[in-house]
Amino acid sequence: MKYQLTRTCKDCKNEDVFEFTKIQSAFELYDSNEIWEKNCSKCNSQNCSSLHHPFVKLDKEILDIWGNDEKLYLNPQDEEIILAEMHYLPLILTSINEGKYLKRKIEILLESICILLYDNTANSEEYDDDVNHNRQKNAEIILPELIKLKDKIIESEKNIMEYIKVVVFPQIGVE
Repeated sequence: MKYQLTRTCKDCKNEDVFEFTKIQSAFELYDSNEIWEKNCSKCNSQNCSSLHHPFVKLDKEILDIWGNDEKLYLNPQDEEIILAEMHYLPLILTSINEGKYLKRKIEILLESICILLYDNTANSEEYDDDVNHNRQKNAEIILPELIKLKDKIIESEKNIMEYIKVVVFPQIGVE
C-alpha cells in the first residue's frame, strides 16, 4: 500500500503527491515545512493552500514501534483519543497484557480504554435508542476488561483526565 501526502497549490490548485513508507506516514517522519515550501510542479509557485495525508490505520507493527520509542507520536496531541476506538481494543489489550512497552506508552493505552468506556456510557440522552443500544453492547465488552486492569489504572490515574475519571472510575470500582 502506498502512503501519500498531497500538497495543494494555492495558485493553480494543482496537487503534488509525495510517497512515504507506512512508518514515515504513521509518525509523520518527514519535514512538512519543506514540502509546504516546495515549488508547485505545474506553475512553480511556492504558495501552498494545504497538505493532506490520510490517517494510517494502527496495526501491531506501528503500535510496537510507537510503544518502544518515547520520541514517536501517533499524533502530537490526543494520542489517547485517537486510540479510543472499538476496533483497536483487542490490539491495545494484548499490548498492555504483554507489558513490553515503555511505562508512559502503557499509561496512554490505559487512558484510551478509559476514554472508550466514557464514550460508550456518558451522555446517553444525546443519542437515539439504536445508538445507545450499540454503545451499551460496547460498554459490556469494555467494562470487564477495565476491571481486570484496575490496579494498572490506579497506578496511572494522574494521567487520566478528571472528567473521564468521574464517569469511569465508579464503574470499575475505583473511588
